Order: sequence, then C-alpha cells, then structure tokens
Amino acid sequence: MAIAVYASDDEYGYMRYGLPSSGERTMLRDRLESTARSHGLLDSDFYRKAVDKFNSIDFERIERKIEAVRRKVTHIFDHDAIRNMSSIGDFQQAGPVQARWIMANPRAKKLFEKDMLHGYRDMFTNRYPGRYGDDDPDYQQVMNGLAQFDEAGNAKFVEYLHLYDEDGRTELSFANQVRVRDSMWANFDAFLDEGLDDPSSEDNNSL
Repeated sequence: MAIAVYASDDEYGYMRYGLPSSGERTMLRDRLESTARSHGLLDSDFYRKAVDKFNSIDFERIERKIEAVRRKVTHIFDHDAIRNMSSIGDFQQAGPVQARWIMANPRAKKLFEKDMLHGYRDMFTNRYPGRYGDDDPDYQQVMNGLAQFDEAGNAKFVEYLHLYDEDGRTELSFANQVRVRDSMWANFDAFLDEGLDDPSSEDNNSL
C-alpha cells in the first residue's frame, strides 16, 4: 500500500531531512546578512531576492503538512467504524462512517456550514443541511433515549419513534450511541476548545 503526498521540492526536502529550528532560522538569517555585508551586497538585488526567498518559506504550513503525513501513516490501518476515538490523529484520519456520526454533532455541523471547519468535506455528505440537534435525523439516531440536558441542567429523555423499524430496531445500537456521544463527540469538542488543529482536516489545517 502506498500513500500519496503532494509537495514541492522544498517541502519534500524538509519532510525528508527535517525543518530547521527557530534558532537555526535566526542563525541562517543572520549569516546571510553578515555575508552580504562583508561583500558589500546589502543593497544588491541578489541579497534582496535571497531575503525574500527565505521569508517566503511558510514553515508553519510545512510543519503542519509533515505532521499530517505522520498522522496518516500512524492511522492508516484504523478501522472505519464507530469506536472510541481520543487522539487528534483518530479524528483527522477518520473514514466516511466515522465522519457521518462525528458531523452529527450540532457544534461541528454548524461550524462546517459557516465554513469555519473543514468537516471532512471530501467524504462527508451533508444530507440534512441547516438541520441541527433535534431537527437532524443523524443526531436523533445518536441521542434516541439518551439523557439530554438543557441550559439549566435539567435532564430529559427523548425517543424518536419514527426511527424504529418494524422489528423495533434503530440504526445504532445503544453501545454505539454512547460511543458517539461520550467519546467521538466529547473528544472532538475538546479539540475544538483547544482552538489549534482542525480535528476534521486530513491535512492538519489550523482552526
């Protein structure tokens, strides 16, 4: 099995050999300036182009791409099924089945529809746009019969009777409902609260 990674020659070099540390970047910038000064080139086009080239390197983006590749390799054999998910890599490398139930989380879905979250857009089909929480059939599947709390902390139990088939079954088992709510949703929200990496971005974009 192969993993395709698209990168420029510079990015490939950084992925293979590593990025310079912030201290090394400062040293390189200082050495460039001192070398140009010693040769009387500070006002030359050559020096300005060299500085512009160095400053144009988006080290943060490259670092994110390298980390995305690492996470993809780490989670390449993960099973795409409802299960406990806790690491950022679990979420960023989720499959279509997992993406569907993660995105039933009203918070995630609202951010996605506001274009504030990647939201697995290459694999997630938003079957119920503009419908959140009790109005979203996928949310209903997760929360059917489970305790829900209002803003005052009062508990309620809602059964969505239309979800049951003729044999009295719903699409999700009770165990999978709990996994989605207490692991997939809860930990996804925790990464949103951190405000750093987008947990729904395979490329490890920032929030």
